Amino acid sequence: MTSNEIITFNLALLLLGLCMGFIKCKEGENPVASYFENAELQYEGKNQEENIVTALNDILSLSEEQLKAKRYKDYTGKENHWDLPTLICRHFVPDRKGKFLGNNFYHDVKSKVVQEKIKQILERIKESP
Repeated sequence: MTSNEIITFNLALLLLGLCMGFIKCKEGENPVASYFENAELQYEGKNQEENIVTALNDILSLSEEQLKAKRYKDYTGKENHWDLPTLICRHFVPDRKGKFLGNNFYHDVKSKVVQEKIKQILERIKESP
C-alpha cells in the first residue's frame, strides 16, 4: 500500500468509527432513522448514484444476514470494497454532528420507519434531474 492509500484507509476507519458508535443518540431512538432524518445525499456522477440506489434497494429487499455479507463499490468504482454502513456514511451527511448509525445497524435498518425513509430517498433520487 502507498502512503496515500494508508492515510485514506485510516481516515475511512475513523469516519466509520464515528458513524457507528463513538457518539451516543437518544435512548430508545432508532439511530439509523435519526441518521437519515434530514441527511444530505452527496454523490458525483451516474456510477455513484447507481451504487447508492442499489444499496438502498438492498435495504428494502435483503435480509439482515444478506446485507451484512453484501459489499459495494467505493467512490472510485472499486468493486466489493465498502460494506453498507460505510457507503451510507460516505454518501449521506447528517444534519447535525453527533448522529451515528448505531451498534445494531443491520437490525435497525430493517425497521419500518427506516424502510419508509429509504423509500422516500429513492423517490427523491428518481425525481432529481
